[in-house]
Amino acid sequence: METILYEIDMLDHCFGRLGEGWQAKGKDYYLCVEGFLLHYRNLIEFFGNHGELKARVPEEWAPRRLSRAETASIQNAALYKKYRSSISRYLSHCSKIRAEEDRGWKHVEMYREIEPLLESFRKLFPSSPRPARMHEMLDRENASTASTPILPSSILLDSEWMALGLRKPRE
Repeated sequence: METILYEIDMLDHCFGRLGEGWQAKGKDYYLCVEGFLLHYRNLIEFFGNHGELKARVPEEWAPRRLSRAETASIQNAALYKKYRSSISRYLSHCSKIRAEEDRGWKHVEMYREIEPLLESFRKLFPSSPRPARMHEMLDRENASTASTPILPSSILLDSEWMALGLRKPRE
């Protein structure tokens, strides 16, 4: 769950940054384009049921059971088929296609296409913003993308609370 929420947060961050007025399209701009593409690809793989985590198998990643309708609301293989190959080829920097043709990405259109899946996911798993995890040893030689989820207690089952040692069994 934390990984999927991270991908959504980073996609949103990059999308928001791309919407800002860029005076000069320098290195930060390119980082945001590539970040948007990377996180978009990761999410369309998840929502399109490719890769290790799949939307159609919530028992592997969700903190609660999902109904068939809920699971269906976060699946879309069409975006995977439409974008995955071209994004992957583009992100492979040392390739002929990247060297021979640069391409523009219609990031607003792409975001609008994935937005219904993001909204469905957020409705199923509302969460608060997750601050970056503080590590005692983080410095210039140690970086992390880990984040700590802050999920409402209502999405956890009693058995999950008990397994975490946060609730005692009812008698």
